Amino acid sequence: MQQQDLTVSQKKAFEDNEADFRRFDDELRGIRETARARLRAHGWDTDSDDTKPCLSCPCPDFLPGGALGNCKRGGCPHSLLDHDMPR
Repeated sequence: MQQQDLTVSQKKAFEDNEADFRRFDDELRGIRETARARLRAHGWDTDSDDTKPCLSCPCPDFLPGGALGNCKRGGCPHSLLDHDMPR
């Protein structure tokens, strides 16, 4: 369906979805910062521009290809959302 074919209610639904995703992004950004700070406070440095380390376990970098979008790296059952995305 082309954007110009959208009804008023469909446009509103997309706007509401976009707003929800923005709120989710803001919340996730805050959760990641809290997770980073918590790990730093306990001597675990997760700062890296080259990798996406997991904030829920000591996995050093997200490896795509696992089931349901989880990390394929052995010992890390977490999704991409658990991993620290480059800022």
